[in-house]
Amino acid sequence: MNSLKEKSLNFNKKINFDGGDLTSDAGLFLYKEFNEKIGLSVAIENNLRVKDDAKFRYHTNSDIAIHKIYQNISGYHTDDNADDLINDPAFTAVLEKGALASQPTISRFNNRLAIDNVKQFEKINELLLNNVYSVEMPSEIIFDIDSTNFETYGNQHGSAYNFHYSSTGYHPYINVRWTNRRFN
Repeated sequence: MNSLKEKSLNFNKKINFDGGDLTSDAGLFLYKEFNEKIGLSVAIENNLRVKDDAKFRYHTNSDIAIHKIYQNISGYHTDDNADDLINDPAFTAVLEKGALASQPTISRFNNRLAIDNVKQFEKINELLLNNVYSVEMPSEIIFDIDSTNFETYGNQHGSAYNFHYSSTGYHPYINVRWTNRRFN
């Protein structure tokens, strides 16, 4: 007779049962896509020149500036928060780094910034505005929204029987069009 100890299941050994790599900042992936559309990271990399004596840095000045932007967008406004985010899976994936800059690295970057860099940031802002304003508005946008049946009781105006939900309720067909900057 076989006992339970003799029978074992061959689980995938790569599965992590201790909670794994968790993050509450997955929304950064949407911002990264937006960033790529407007060219923020590229503008920073091409236009930010911080005076620096170091021959080599693991985290370049433009990488740290972009890191600070993502950190602020996520609600981590102090440099000290960087230590908690060093290995955060969302941040490391979005910024395409194995590990992020620490608080001392970010503080040293802040100390290297000078008046010339303010003008560079103004130029970056101008480039971004030009990119955003150069987007041609489409003549029409259609919002295709999945609706939900809102069950009603009695004979309420606008309600109807819905065969899918097997009930009477509001189940509007939503077809909103954007034309000439007005909803029709």
